[in-house]
Amino acid sequence: ATFVSLLFLLPLLRSCAASAGVGHTLGSGSSLSVEDHDRPFLVSPDATFSCGFLPAGDVGNAFYFSVWFTAAKDRTAVWTANPGAPVNGRVSRMSFRADGRLSLADANGTTVWDSKNAGNKHFTVSLLDTGNLVIADPSSGRAVWESFGWPTDTLLPSQPLTKDTKLVAGYYSLYYDNDNVLRLLYDGPEIASIYWPDRDIGVFNSGRTNYNSSRTGVLDDNGVFLSSDNLRVEASDMGAAVVKRRLTIEQDGNVRMYSLDAAGGWTVTWAAVKQPCSVHGLCGKNAVCDYQPFLRCSCAPGYEMVDRRDWRKGCKPTFSLSTTNCSTSEKQFTFVKVASTDFYGYDIGYNKSVSFEYCKSLCLSMCSCAAFAYKRNGYGECYLKRAMFNGYTSPTAPGNVYLKVSSDLNTSAPPPSMVLDCNHNGSGAAVVQPTYANMYGALSSGPNFSYLFWFAGVLGFLELLFIATTWWFLSGQESIPSSLEAGYRLVMGTQFRRFTYQELKKVTGNFNEELGRGGSGVVYRGVLDKTTVVAVKELTNVVQGDEEFWAEMTVFGRINHINLVRIWGFCSEGKHKLLVYEYVENLSLDRHLFDADNGKALAWRERFKIALGTARGLAYLHHECLEWSSTATSSRRTSCSPETLTQRSPTSGCPSCPGGKPSATACSSPI
Repeated sequence: ATFVSLLFLLPLLRSCAASAGVGHTLGSGSSLSVEDHDRPFLVSPDATFSCGFLPAGDVGNAFYFSVWFTAAKDRTAVWTANPGAPVNGRVSRMSFRADGRLSLADANGTTVWDSKNAGNKHFTVSLLDTGNLVIADPSSGRAVWESFGWPTDTLLPSQPLTKDTKLVAGYYSLYYDNDNVLRLLYDGPEIASIYWPDRDIGVFNSGRTNYNSSRTGVLDDNGVFLSSDNLRVEASDMGAAVVKRRLTIEQDGNVRMYSLDAAGGWTVTWAAVKQPCSVHGLCGKNAVCDYQPFLRCSCAPGYEMVDRRDWRKGCKPTFSLSTTNCSTSEKQFTFVKVASTDFYGYDIGYNKSVSFEYCKSLCLSMCSCAAFAYKRNGYGECYLKRAMFNGYTSPTAPGNVYLKVSSDLNTSAPPPSMVLDCNHNGSGAAVVQPTYANMYGALSSGPNFSYLFWFAGVLGFLELLFIATTWWFLSGQESIPSSLEAGYRLVMGTQFRRFTYQELKKVTGNFNEELGRGGSGVVYRGVLDKTTVVAVKELTNVVQGDEEFWAEMTVFGRINHINLVRIWGFCSEGKHKLLVYEYVENLSLDRHLFDADNGKALAWRERFKIALGTARGLAYLHHECLEWSSTATSSRRTSCSPETLTQRSPTSGCPSCPGGKPSATACSSPI
């Protein structure tokens, strides 16, 4: 009844938590779980900005940790931790750690992002009225880390864009080039090209100058963006200081300035690129962009889409352009005219004052020519294309393009085309939304009673699994040899333990970091309980059976001396025999005795101490703990029997035998 009552109280508790006031400053130890994504982590003092977890797209159980405008209906993110790699919608957490760092952990506990600043437990994290997320040292008031220094795709008023920062959205970025000019760059899988300012117009004809060295741009509250390269842009509602603004680069490669209206929507008040199709890479290779008035991509005649889910991958030919004899290509290829269209760049030849037929024959005779553009502007300009990137159709295009295609190709069929998603804040931006449903699974939008049947089935399976596991465990207990039962009780009663092979495989990261190797095996580095570093030795050429190996391990676990490496446990599963022992932080002794290159030769006093400690350890093994059996009937070592290993010598900490006499089975140590 208590459990059922708690189930009914959970929604009420969650509602109360969501409505509780959220501060703008937190101390170390604070955290927010992704399950509480309806509650902000911080809110700025004037409540303009909030930060917390936001869904990554419309579908999928994936979330980003972001800063957003509180009043925006769509909670538009202005800064995001680890953009492009959302975390799972379950168990993930953002924490402000005791060392003064912000840390984002995914569902498996892996840290996927942190602020990487130096700090201590007295530091605080705050969200300012400017939208800047700041980690500060209260003693000096100095900010040691701020989100303004690590922008993602958005610039806020008073946030500087510098030579060391840039705005990024997909393949597009806004940055200061090494010639001090603010540019837009497309950096795709196959090509990279700058498309703003217009390369045909040039820097100075665009009103810019590269005679500066500051490389800084700032947006102010009035809607004016000023750049050190002489660029000045003004919002269409310039002067309204109370308006909330942002400058954002978007997935369609354009940079826009937005203003937040009273209803929580966004209005475009300025755009960098006036002709959307002049943005490079929008439709990919061998495709043409057309604006009517929405962005529309279509494959060139004779080509088909590479991936129907992503236009950025472009189109591929339905025929082969290769030929062994280019002189016979006239019979194999023909040309298809695409009016008012051009493909920017990637020319393999340029000729002026030539006829159309001559331009055509040049492309036909060149195996590497995929198309040619001819401009009938009185100059007879001929451009031979080796590749078709950045295609666009426009009434203002300077001419036509002619594609080289197979002679038997049916060019009357319309090429594949698709209107890009233009419903992005009413801006006409072509958005390619990533899908995270396959990554973390989609969130349910309503009750699904089929889960009840799945739950019942899983519950039945778990019950059968529990019964089978119990039976296996009990049968395994019975299979322990009777001669080992006392030793097994000893192992279970101390910190010395038996590990499974899978445990040690996980502890060592699949035996990834090798510390050394010798005649008896290979030593790997491992971490127990995320804190204790150990050395794991995988033994080779072990011919002992499990019973004999267990007997020796039982004694190993009781040996404890300041000059001997401590054994923490072992693994014995079939052919797998491993030892887990104390990690020696200062590495091997020979590096300090014989390595002349480390510049830290040990003094003779230190060498004497090392020799003395070594002697004490050997004396402990040979005189205080071990005795060798002299009987001819046993080839094994002898030790105190497990029943009598209950006392420790007051001087050495060695398990001692009553009366100092060994029993029929042996004391031993890993020498």
